[in-house]
Amino acid sequence: MLCMEQNNIIKDFGEFQKRQKELVEILEGAADVTRFFHMSKEQELEELSKKVKSDTFKIMVTGTFKNGKSTFINALLGEEILPAYALPCTAVINELKYGEKKRAVLYFRNPLPDPLPDKLAERARKHMDHYKGRKIPPLEIPYDEIEDYVVIPMGTDEKQMKLQSPYEKVELFYPLELLKNGVEIIDSPGLNEDETRTKVTKDYLTKVDAILYVLNANAICAGDEMEFVKDDLQGNDFDSVFFVVNRFDQIKPREQPQIRQYAEVKLKEVYKKPELFCISALEALEGRLSQDEERVEKSGFLLLEKRLTEFLTKQKGRAKLVQPAKKVKQILSNEILRIVLPREYNLLEHSLDDIYKLYKDVDVKLDSLKAEQKQRKSEMDMKIERSGRNFERLAKKNIENLIHTVPVWIENFNPKTDIGIVPTKKKVQKIIEEITDYLKENIRNYQNEWKQKTLEPVIEEEAIQIFQSVERDISEIYTEIDEINVELSGGKSYNADPVPFWQRAVGVAGGLVLGDVGLAVSGGINGIGKEMATTAAFELGAGAILGVLGFLNPFTIMAVIGIAFLGNLGSSSSKALEKLKRQIEDDVIKNLGESEEKQAEELADNIQAKFKAISDQVINSVSKEIRDIEVQMKTIIDRKEQGQLAIDNRKVELGEHKKKIDHLNSQLDALIFKLVEA
Repeated sequence: MLCMEQNNIIKDFGEFQKRQKELVEILEGAADVTRFFHMSKEQELEELSKKVKSDTFKIMVTGTFKNGKSTFINALLGEEILPAYALPCTAVINELKYGEKKRAVLYFRNPLPDPLPDKLAERARKHMDHYKGRKIPPLEIPYDEIEDYVVIPMGTDEKQMKLQSPYEKVELFYPLELLKNGVEIIDSPGLNEDETRTKVTKDYLTKVDAILYVLNANAICAGDEMEFVKDDLQGNDFDSVFFVVNRFDQIKPREQPQIRQYAEVKLKEVYKKPELFCISALEALEGRLSQDEERVEKSGFLLLEKRLTEFLTKQKGRAKLVQPAKKVKQILSNEILRIVLPREYNLLEHSLDDIYKLYKDVDVKLDSLKAEQKQRKSEMDMKIERSGRNFERLAKKNIENLIHTVPVWIENFNPKTDIGIVPTKKKVQKIIEEITDYLKENIRNYQNEWKQKTLEPVIEEEAIQIFQSVERDISEIYTEIDEINVELSGGKSYNADPVPFWQRAVGVAGGLVLGDVGLAVSGGINGIGKEMATTAAFELGAGAILGVLGFLNPFTIMAVIGIAFLGNLGSSSSKALEKLKRQIEDDVIKNLGESEEKQAEELADNIQAKFKAISDQVINSVSKEIRDIEVQMKTIIDRKEQGQLAIDNRKVELGEHKKKIDHLNSQLDALIFKLVEA
């Protein structure tokens, strides 16, 4: 039986879908209008339409490996759908969706990574072999055999664990009411267990609408977890994050208030008002399975569901529609009614000879603007290239400093475990776990400080300098375009309100996007600079530091050291410990040193690419405005050459489309009001 909160999700989601349908129809009408005027808005409106038409609310559940993530998802769904894996999983996203019958579909990466891991499910390997050299279609797999595909087999060595999985994702279909109306539950790979799996989770963040971050009450807000909160959640502008402290029932009742308070204090370092829920996922699941509502309530789960319902239906859903609605209104009102329509009405009143002459004059001016635009782009590219070299030097210096710091950390390390007179494999393994946890914490703290105090300020400064040049240069071109528009509209009808530079560039280009992350422009250059700093700095996570953190796996280090090493530790416990510390130190430094050049280049290239992406978008906005003028003038010349009847028909069509635009604007005003006031 569904709980009341689940029923509310379904009911309120129906309201969202009603308004969603309204906006889709408006977007279709707007697309017809822009096509009529031969405007280069196809891509922009298509992207808006894709966003609005999406029938899904993606809720990603993530957290550190073994924090109870799978049990939590099962509790949320009310059934044991996902097995609670005891072993690490591959870098595969699990998407839980509604289906009339229970089934699983495996999707493959195209192209496949090379080389492939050795231990792959036989069914999947045969499927890949069959389509070798071609795009591999999805493969339906037995639902009860999912573990064979997503769990890393026992005995997998370090080299194999680092190989990229050939699977992109698994779609899990299940006939649950909670999923029926477009709600998708995203089960992500565990964090901080392996760099490849961690990266898959982080890359998927921009595709989801809500985050449920599962923490462990027994190790609350560890360094790794707080790094993810700051760099990946806040860094990607996730305002709505649900922090779920699992296994809260394992904390002694008298200690629970202190644990909750500690978690709130830590999370407030990043979020002003963190949404924190202390639960027992296992209790909630078992309560649901036994239909014991009292047990579910005691688990703390109902409070979380209630808040999640509110978010899905009133906050995220509303924002998902408001932004596209306002954007299409801007196109209809500011661009068509105030610029395109007056321009065409005026030109239709000119004689054909006058239009020929006007077109010739305007064409010369537009060619000059194109040449100027090309020159500005070349200059911007050179500035960005120089900036990239600066970032490369900065990253190299950082890694070199880290290499010199690692020995100091290891020297100061004192294990809790006594290695004993005769070191055993079990004791050595335990000490390795302690050392790796210690090094991970120190490296992450070091890296966070460097990103905040060194990298981000430099990115921000560089971004401001570069985009100041972009704004200055392109503003001049915009001014010339505006003068042409005034001339073409007869100087009377063209009365568009002044639009700030970045808003205009974003509007024409279809939005400033850095990867999958949209950049806000309300703060102008300074605002973009700050966002660039936060977003681009995150790319270091894919570099050398994450690589060494991946190496700092106790199982892989044990494999590298080998059993033979145990026999050479000697009889002195202190000497044995020192040998072990030196071995790990050497391996870490070696790993860092070997990756220094490559990872510094990678970081620099990533930041440079993002600078260039924004610069190109802004500069290309000029091309679109020039093209719209050219197309409109050629269309009018064509009408004039057809004779007076064609001109009269065009005027009638303009009048009809003016009415259509007014109607669409009225619909938009009503829809935006309903969404904002909801």
